[in-house]
Amino acid sequence: MKALTRVLASGIVLGLTLGLLASTSAQAPAMKRTEVLRSDMAGMDGKEAYMWVADIAPGAATGVHRHPTPRFVYVIAGAVTLEIEGQPPRTFKTGEGFQELPGEAHNFRNASASEPARALGFQIAGKGQALQY
Repeated sequence: MKALTRVLASGIVLGLTLGLLASTSAQAPAMKRTEVLRSDMAGMDGKEAYMWVADIAPGAATGVHRHPTPRFVYVIAGAVTLEIEGQPPRTFKTGEGFQELPGEAHNFRNASASEPARALGFQIAGKGQALQY
Protein backbone atom coordinates (compact mmCIF):
# COMPACT_ATOMS: atom_id res chain seq x y z
CA MET A 1 0.00 0.00 0.00
CA LYS A 2 2.87 2.38 0.85
CA ALA A 3 4.48 1.64 -2.52
CA LEU A 4 1.24 2.47 -4.37
CA THR A 5 0.90 5.73 -2.42
CA ARG A 6 4.50 6.69 -3.32
CA VAL A 7 3.96 5.91 -7.00
CA LEU A 8 0.76 7.95 -7.11
CA ALA A 9 2.35 10.85 -5.22
CA SER A 10 5.39 10.78 -7.54
CA GLY A 11 3.10 10.75 -10.59
CA ILE A 12 1.15 13.75 -9.31
CA VAL A 13 4.35 15.71 -8.54
CA LEU A 14 5.79 14.86 -11.96
CA GLY A 15 2.56 15.88 -13.71
CA LEU A 16 2.40 19.20 -11.86
CA THR A 17 6.06 19.93 -12.60
CA LEU A 18 5.66 19.22 -16.31
CA GLY A 19 2.51 21.33 -16.41
CA LEU A 20 4.28 24.28 -14.81
CA LEU A 21 7.23 23.96 -17.17
CA ALA A 22 4.94 23.90 -20.19
CA SER A 23 2.98 26.95 -19.05
CA THR A 24 6.11 29.02 -18.32
CA SER A 25 7.71 28.13 -21.64
CA ALA A 26 4.61 29.00 -23.70
CA GLN A 27 5.50 31.66 -26.26
CA ALA A 28 3.53 34.33 -28.04
CA PRO A 29 2.55 33.46 -31.62
CA ALA A 30 5.32 34.05 -34.20
CA MET A 31 3.05 36.35 -36.19
CA LYS A 32 -0.21 37.93 -35.08
CA ARG A 33 -2.42 39.64 -37.64
CA THR A 34 -5.08 42.08 -36.40
CA GLU A 35 -7.70 43.17 -38.91
CA VAL A 36 -8.32 46.93 -38.74
CA LEU A 37 -10.58 47.34 -41.78
CA ARG A 38 -12.73 45.23 -44.07
CA SER A 39 -14.93 47.32 -46.33
CA ASP A 40 -16.88 47.04 -49.57
CA MET A 41 -15.21 49.06 -52.33
CA ALA A 42 -17.49 51.80 -53.65
CA GLY A 43 -17.89 51.54 -57.41
CA MET A 44 -16.20 48.11 -57.50
CA ASP A 45 -18.96 45.51 -57.26
CA GLY A 46 -17.92 42.36 -55.45
CA LYS A 47 -14.63 43.80 -54.19
CA GLU A 48 -13.50 44.40 -50.60
CA ALA A 49 -10.59 46.32 -49.10
CA TYR A 50 -8.64 44.58 -46.33
CA MET A 51 -6.27 46.31 -43.93
CA TRP A 52 -4.45 44.74 -41.00
CA VAL A 53 -1.49 45.14 -38.67
CA ALA A 54 0.98 42.27 -38.38
CA ASP A 55 3.06 41.90 -35.21
CA ILE A 56 6.06 39.76 -36.11
CA ALA A 57 8.15 38.10 -33.41
CA PRO A 58 11.96 38.19 -33.69
CA GLY A 59 13.11 35.79 -36.39
CA ALA A 60 9.54 34.84 -37.42
CA ALA A 61 8.58 34.28 -41.06
CA THR A 62 5.43 33.61 -43.08
CA GLY A 63 6.88 30.81 -45.17
CA VAL A 64 6.74 30.88 -48.97
CA HIS A 65 3.32 31.87 -50.29
CA ARG A 66 1.57 33.90 -53.03
CA HIS A 67 -1.29 36.42 -53.29
CA PRO A 68 -4.01 36.53 -55.96
CA THR A 69 -4.03 40.36 -55.99
CA PRO A 70 -1.42 43.05 -55.21
CA ARG A 71 -0.62 43.50 -51.53
CA PHE A 72 0.89 46.69 -50.13
CA VAL A 73 2.94 46.72 -46.93
CA TYR A 74 4.19 49.64 -44.78
CA VAL A 75 6.71 48.96 -42.00
CA ILE A 76 5.52 50.60 -38.78
CA ALA A 77 8.35 49.40 -36.50
CA GLY A 78 11.53 47.38 -36.82
CA ALA A 79 12.62 45.90 -40.13
CA VAL A 80 11.31 43.14 -42.38
CA THR A 81 12.94 41.19 -45.19
CA LEU A 82 11.10 40.29 -48.37
CA GLU A 83 12.50 37.22 -50.10
CA ILE A 84 11.16 36.86 -53.64
CA GLU A 85 11.89 33.70 -55.56
CA GLY A 86 14.77 34.33 -58.00
CA GLN A 87 15.75 37.73 -56.50
CA PRO A 88 18.12 38.82 -53.74
CA PRO A 89 16.38 39.50 -50.38
CA ARG A 90 15.40 43.12 -49.71
CA THR A 91 15.10 44.61 -46.23
CA PHE A 92 12.65 47.41 -45.45
CA LYS A 93 12.92 49.55 -42.29
CA THR A 94 10.46 51.66 -40.31
CA GLY A 95 8.76 54.16 -42.62
CA GLU A 96 9.36 52.19 -45.82
CA GLY A 97 6.82 50.35 -47.95
CA PHE A 98 6.70 47.79 -50.73
CA GLN A 99 4.35 45.83 -52.96
CA GLU A 100 3.96 42.06 -53.24
CA LEU A 101 2.88 41.22 -56.79
CA PRO A 102 0.08 38.76 -57.64
CA GLY A 103 1.27 35.18 -58.08
CA GLU A 104 4.84 36.00 -56.98
CA ALA A 105 6.28 33.35 -54.64
CA HIS A 106 7.81 35.06 -51.62
CA ASN A 107 8.64 34.82 -47.92
CA PHE A 108 8.15 37.74 -45.53
CA ARG A 109 10.16 37.72 -42.28
CA ASN A 110 11.32 39.83 -39.38
CA ALA A 111 14.86 40.98 -40.23
CA SER A 112 15.89 40.86 -36.55
CA ALA A 113 16.50 37.83 -34.37
CA SER A 114 16.10 39.94 -31.21
CA GLU A 115 13.60 42.77 -31.88
CA PRO A 116 9.92 42.52 -32.90
CA ALA A 117 8.64 44.16 -36.09
CA ARG A 118 5.26 45.60 -37.02
CA ALA A 119 3.76 46.20 -40.46
CA LEU A 120 0.51 47.50 -41.92
CA GLY A 121 -0.87 45.57 -44.89
CA PHE A 122 -3.50 46.55 -47.46
CA GLN A 123 -5.11 44.48 -50.22
CA ILE A 124 -8.20 44.63 -52.45
CA ALA A 125 -9.73 41.29 -53.40
CA GLY A 126 -13.02 39.74 -54.38
CA LYS A 127 -15.52 39.12 -51.59
CA GLY A 128 -14.74 35.75 -50.03
CA GLN A 129 -11.54 35.37 -52.07
CA ALA A 130 -8.55 33.91 -50.23
CA LEU A 131 -5.94 36.62 -49.66
CA GLN A 132 -3.03 34.22 -50.04
CA TYR A 133 -2.24 30.69 -51.12
